[in-house]
Amino acid sequence: MHRAIDVRSKISHFRILIIGRANAGKTTILKKVCNSVEDPEIYDPDGNKIDPEIVRESAERGEHNIENQLIFKSNPQFIFHDSRGFEGGSADEIEKVTYFIRKRAATRELSNQLHAIWYCLPTDGNRPLLEAEDRFFKTSVPLIMIFTKFDGLVTKAFQQLRAEGKKIPAAHAGKVQLAQQMLTTNYRDQLNSVEFKPSAYVRLDDMRLEQSNCIELINETAKTLNDDALLLLFVSVQRNNINLCIRWAVRWALAEEGLTSVVEWALAYFPHVRDVGACSVHLLQFESADCATVTAATRECRFAVLALTDFSDAIILYSTL
Repeated sequence: MHRAIDVRSKISHFRILIIGRANAGKTTILKKVCNSVEDPEIYDPDGNKIDPEIVRESAERGEHNIENQLIFKSNPQFIFHDSRGFEGGSADEIEKVTYFIRKRAATRELSNQLHAIWYCLPTDGNRPLLEAEDRFFKTSVPLIMIFTKFDGLVTKAFQQLRAEGKKIPAAHAGKVQLAQQMLTTNYRDQLNSVEFKPSAYVRLDDMRLEQSNCIELINETAKTLNDDALLLLFVSVQRNNINLCIRWAVRWALAEEGLTSVVEWALAYFPHVRDVGACSVHLLQFESADCATVTAATRECRFAVLALTDFSDAIILYSTL
């Protein structure tokens, strides 16, 4: 476990490849994840900043460099690589992506490896899954399938119910259930039949709405990370779900002995507390029925994590009932 903290101290970035066709909602998702309203800054593989106008002109000519790094000022600890997806089932495009993944996997530097793949598949179109996409999922990197624009599928379901003669109130009442059935039949079932299945599935509605969030995407990505160091890196880098930080901090702290080790593990998941002027107090209680990982000796314990204004003031309170 202490190896994870040691590795985390040496690596500051979590690297994600995001794949998706045009209008799949990729940029909107990244902005939500990084809590940004601005577009990301773009850097070449050597870390040199690229003029956005140059990138725009290249895109208009059909040129795209998957090696470029997208970084948001609001959370520069995430590094994103963008792929245009396999729009026309292009063998050339799929080869570019698979080569990029293989090359990143071959590097010995963990910081330069690819840590996760987010695959965006819009559900409001007429082509559920391209053949090239069907062949893609053979990868050792955790791959999270993101079904985007579910609200568009709900609209299609409503229209189908109306076409079947349902009255407007009945069509509204049944549209979400029908949309979920369509999602399962047209997307999930197809993906479950491929040899190499995605690591996780996430459904997102219209991410342009102010009340929308990416908490489910963050949670599911964390679940796919089997390496303790990468899990620690991801959880501490993301800033959307403070409860996720608390949950993992307490889980690992339970396995430690001595106040120093407990505090060390708790603080490891909260490096971004340094970046805020104030932090609310969060309370988590772990009862025996809610935490299967707690040992018999500590099953009757209640744990509270207090994230205070300054990172160094974070305290874990331990009391036996």
